[in-house]
Amino acid sequence: MPPPVSADRPPAGHPEGAPSGQVGRAEWGLLTDEADWSVELYRILGLDPSVPALTLDELPALVHEEDRPRLTAMVTGCLVDARPIDGEFRVRRPDDSVRTVHMTGEPVLSADGGTVSMWAVIRDVSELRLHGHSLDTVPLPVRRAHLEGPPTLDLAAHHMPGAPPVTAAADWCDVLELPGGAALLSVGDLTGPDRATLLGAVHGLALAGIHPSQLLATLDQLDTTTSLRGAVCCHYEPQNRNFTWARSGRPVPLLFREGTGRRLTAPDDPPPGVDSPYGQAELTLRPGDLLLLHTERLSEPDVAHLLGLGPRLGTARTARKCVRLLAGELGAGQDGDACVLVVRVSG
Repeated sequence: MPPPVSADRPPAGHPEGAPSGQVGRAEWGLLTDEADWSVELYRILGLDPSVPALTLDELPALVHEEDRPRLTAMVTGCLVDARPIDGEFRVRRPDDSVRTVHMTGEPVLSADGGTVSMWAVIRDVSELRLHGHSLDTVPLPVRRAHLEGPPTLDLAAHHMPGAPPVTAAADWCDVLELPGGAALLSVGDLTGPDRATLLGAVHGLALAGIHPSQLLATLDQLDTTTSLRGAVCCHYEPQNRNFTWARSGRPVPLLFREGTGRRLTAPDDPPPGVDSPYGQAELTLRPGDLLLLHTERLSEPDVAHLLGLGPRLGTARTARKCVRLLAGELGAGQDGDACVLVVRVSG
């Protein structure tokens, strides 16, 4: 899991105090024992964003001593029994002020069903509790997946939290290594409460060998309260660097080659003999190629700006360096969370 990038640090002139109702996000990796926090979570907890985020073992030190058993039970249930987290506890900030926070989240599972990380959304509800108000429903941003694909791909992601008011949809960014060394790369927007079921279906279909256009068509037919929109699903074969992709909605991948960026041509028709409303396109990538997959809520001016960054992205030798560049160039999503997945072909 990559560490927080520079865009997660407080912008100049932003107050350090966390207003009640502010929402932060976190992901804790179990394989590396690393943590990734948004700057909003640092503000809620009264911590300096320039210091490393607390691990799960360190987090209870901030929690009120009476509430630590409650936090331990929630985290254990999530990591051991794969149960969603939904509960409240008090935190004691370094200035000795006490805040009440509401924590929701889910485990992130690997292809074999093991837990690789835990993501969570934490909201300051101090004033709501003080005045006896109920907690408004807060949509959960979908977790940024543990980005681990074939060794020939260098991967990193950049998340842009949406400007208020928070919408009911959230971004999704995922990489799944498939049998034989191939990979599923996907980004999109999800709306509805049953997001874990839909993401599980994406993994199951990909592991069964279903390619992008048919995968999107099958998701449309699922009986679930969660819907998928603005999605790009891609299949990558490292042996021949074949890249196959389909989309639902507006976004298309951006390809940067030799310092020049362009939109890939969107497929208009479904593949012959395939019962799917979605078209599918293919191209052969080259070592050094850079792909940017983005969600639908990245604005058209932002996409145009990204295409103009070709020469600068061409000098960035790693996906993580590309993310640092993007973090300095892109602002918050205009209509909700937005996400960019950087895919660099290294071999």
